[in-house]
Amino acid sequence: MFERFRNDTADGPARTLIGLAPMAGYSDAPFRLACASFGADFAVTEMVSADGLVRTGEKTRFLLGRLDGEAPLGVQLFGADPGTMARAASIVATSDPAWIDINFGCPVRKVIRKNGGVAMMRDLPLMGRIAAAVVRAVAIPVTVKIRSGWSAREENYLEAGRVCEESGVSAVTLHPRYKTQGFSGDAHWEHIAELVHHLSIPVVANGDVWTVGDFGEIVRITGCRIVMVGRGALGRPWLFEQIRDREAGREPVEPSFAARVDLLERLVDMEISWRGERSGILEMRKHYRWFLKGVPGTREFRLALSRAATHRDVLGILDTMRKESSSICKRPA
Repeated sequence: MFERFRNDTADGPARTLIGLAPMAGYSDAPFRLACASFGADFAVTEMVSADGLVRTGEKTRFLLGRLDGEAPLGVQLFGADPGTMARAASIVATSDPAWIDINFGCPVRKVIRKNGGVAMMRDLPLMGRIAAAVVRAVAIPVTVKIRSGWSAREENYLEAGRVCEESGVSAVTLHPRYKTQGFSGDAHWEHIAELVHHLSIPVVANGDVWTVGDFGEIVRITGCRIVMVGRGALGRPWLFEQIRDREAGREPVEPSFAARVDLLERLVDMEISWRGERSGILEMRKHYRWFLKGVPGTREFRLALSRAATHRDVLGILDTMRKESSSICKRPA
């Protein structure tokens, strides 16, 4: 996948690849499959703890599972010990993923406390040893995800990118925010463009792709031929199809309210089949606000769905929404 997307764009496919970024609590198999049904070219799992895999944690191994019909899948690992990361990568490789991604960018406190995620941006030698150890441990491609740095005063994405390239990775994804920003403020797409010019391996663009227009701009500014969409796809997996329509010269369209309800029902069914009824119902509660965000007249339904305790209850609410779809959007938000 990655060898076809060198930063020099003289040859290679005209179409830019677009995939689902890894998002803790969201990038599970059912949601990845939903995105694939709308044209996502690839996806990356939620972060998987290397320590958890090596300890044969059942919950951790569950994150490696896939559904038939998913797009090519990368498995994202995080950890702070080269040996543990190498052993975990070997375990991951037995599940036959398309590649392994190493997270050097997560700003969440519980990950940083273990010296994982973006904490590695403050220890580039260790970052290099981890990347090299994982590359040596598996026969499939290895990629990394980094941030712009810990803060604006500790900006070091160019140095981190070179360290990873020298370690033998196949591509680098840059989320161009600092650790201190978390997920707030604007993403610095110019950082991605700068990294493209400094590396000979492909750079994957990520951050603030919320609309079809955002996709066009990030490609124009960065020159990247691989783009990952994260929060922009939450509640809107059809964004991938809209981007493809625009690229093909067709006018992107928003799905009808009834179509949203149908998709929610399919996702509910998949989550319950994947996790069991109780866990599936609980998992879906965070999706409702994303799928119904910006749709007037749905507040009472969002509340009802978030309180529903059984599959039957959820289906009943969705059926009511479907029957009332012609008038529901005329209600106050």
